[in-house]
Amino acid sequence: MTNKIVTLNMLPGGIAHVVINTPDSKLNVLSQAFFSEFNAVLSDLEARQGIYADVKGLVISSGKDDNFFAGADVKEIRFLQSQPSKQIYDATMNGRNCFNRITALPYPTVAAINGTCLGGGLELSLACKYRIASTSPKTSLGLPETQLGFLPGWGGTIRLPKLIGLQQGFQMISTGSRVDGLKAWRLGLVDETAVPTDLVKRAVEIASGAKPKRFQKPFKQRMIDAGIETKAGRAVFANMATKMVLAQTKGKYPAPLEALKLILKTWNMPQEKAFEMESLIFSRLAVTSVSRALVGILFAETESKRMPEGIKPAIKVGTVGVLGAGVMGAGIAQAAAYSGYAVVLKDIDQAALDKGMAGIKALFDGLVEKRKLSQVEADMKYGAIKATVNYADMSDCDLVIEAVVEKMVVKKAVLAELEKVITKPFVFASNTSSLSMDEMAKAARVPANVVGLHFFNPVHKMKLVEVVKAEDSSAETVALAKAFGMRLGKTTVVTNDGPGFVVNRVLSPYMKEAFTLLLEGVSADDIDKAATKFGMPMGPIALMDEVGLDIVAHVIDVMHAALGERLAPPAMIAMIKSTKLLGKKGGKGLYLYDPKTGRRAGINPDIAAAITASPKIMTVGAIQDRLFLPMVNEAALCLQEGIITDPSQLDLAMIFGTGFAPFLGGVLGYADQVGVRTIHQKLQYLSQVAGDNYKPAQLIVDKAKRGEAFYS
Repeated sequence: MTNKIVTLNMLPGGIAHVVINTPDSKLNVLSQAFFSEFNAVLSDLEARQGIYADVKGLVISSGKDDNFFAGADVKEIRFLQSQPSKQIYDATMNGRNCFNRITALPYPTVAAINGTCLGGGLELSLACKYRIASTSPKTSLGLPETQLGFLPGWGGTIRLPKLIGLQQGFQMISTGSRVDGLKAWRLGLVDETAVPTDLVKRAVEIASGAKPKRFQKPFKQRMIDAGIETKAGRAVFANMATKMVLAQTKGKYPAPLEALKLILKTWNMPQEKAFEMESLIFSRLAVTSVSRALVGILFAETESKRMPEGIKPAIKVGTVGVLGAGVMGAGIAQAAAYSGYAVVLKDIDQAALDKGMAGIKALFDGLVEKRKLSQVEADMKYGAIKATVNYADMSDCDLVIEAVVEKMVVKKAVLAELEKVITKPFVFASNTSSLSMDEMAKAARVPANVVGLHFFNPVHKMKLVEVVKAEDSSAETVALAKAFGMRLGKTTVVTNDGPGFVVNRVLSPYMKEAFTLLLEGVSADDIDKAATKFGMPMGPIALMDEVGLDIVAHVIDVMHAALGERLAPPAMIAMIKSTKLLGKKGGKGLYLYDPKTGRRAGINPDIAAAITASPKIMTVGAIQDRLFLPMVNEAALCLQEGIITDPSQLDLAMIFGTGFAPFLGGVLGYADQVGVRTIHQKLQYLSQVAGDNYKPAQLIVDKAKRGEAFYS
């Protein structure tokens, strides 16, 4: 029996082999089309039962190289969120009923898992009697639904904790964490592991009656699990887990706590009744603003991976050059080497080069310690980086990324030097955070081959790369930069050239207003607490110290020069420059830092002395409006000026580049939740009492008049 997605083959010995292979896609997803075909296959298998039964076992595997299932179709999730709760409830019940048909089959059923097995894909495998996972490093199992604002809705919330234990099951569900094949085996999530080439063969053997080689948990662990799962143990666990969840989510993300309540409430409940409750909670969570925001981010991230149709990079990148062995340059070089590129790292100073290479070595050593790489792999990738002080060693580079000092004259000079030694076509990418890519490109021999690649610090942790299209950048060059960033595992957002691009542009008024509030007498602690209560990972005062006050001052100066007096540097910037305050990296900034621990040690007395205003008490809401409304306004100006055209991509950049509250859906998502008319009214008022930085963008004025949202 052959369909587009699901294929059923009968193997010798009466083993039915179902292969899932979504056409024209790198990944399998659970969609309506899949369920339609899979239900038809299950009907065929059920019809073969009885007196003429010829099926003795079932194996389910994937036709993809490194993917079992990537979870549910994002587009269908978004559609469901626009439907009534009853329709969402029915959809989850229908999916689970399909999986329950696997469980009801009267013979061994085995999921053969190779590659990613996430969300509904793992829930499908949980409906099988056995699971066998490959030892491939790309094998990864998890239930990420709480990261989207809801919980596993096809039986996973009920089945997983019963299979691997309450504590471990809840941990996987509440955090959305993933485990590899070996850890899944040790947890009891899978019954056996096999090398990829033997996976289906071994699954067939188990389906034919062979006993799987299950991991036997140590006696002590079994006793701990049993204790937690008693009535008294569950009560203690509920208290501890609730505190842990609230500490992690700050009460902003309801799904993990709802999952905990559901797991505990249904622990001794008949399974079918528990499943109904799971669907009920899922249907309620899926329509919350938090879930809609988080799914919107996932959709935007998926869209960001799309390459422009018909456009292919004109240059194949084999060797990557990096200019500058400082923190950023070394980070970019390490990321490129980790991703399989040959790298040439150049600096004018041997000592700086040695320091950069030592930092790279430390990053690879850390990956070995975390078992992300073997020592042999780490040594090989580290060995792919050639450190040099000579431009001549860069003659074979296909892509060169500059991360030198943030001065246009220096950037143009290194480009000219490269053009002397690289005679073949190559792409020159700048890691500038604020300088004009249009101006830089015009200085090149081939302006079409110049593009911005703005990484964020630290490179190995920050997920975002802004791909900045200069006026002369070719579509092929932009495609090359985007593909390179994606190969490094980054989320790429394409912007046009403009002061600060997107992230620094939108962040600048936020930082300026933090300084302004300080100078008005609002305490640094109140400012930072208001921001973290809003949902930011840290407040603006702490953030500026973390980024570096020298960098903050430079960005604000650039924004002022480009955008005028509304972004004029606060008086404190001059004091920061004159005293050479650097922030945390220099031991003191707006805050002081303990030299031994690096922990914050109160406000810097020099900063306190520069504040002449009397202490001022403001409500949390008032501080939040002062900080975040200018960000909304600047984001609207970015759209208005064509720096970026898609609101979702702007929000994606702000979330991954600054940590802007994901549960709000980003800066513009937040504006839509508040209401554009309300945003307009607040900006109008603040522009009269707090300055031109709050003067509403024309786009906001127009949308407020028409009653429109940014997402419409």
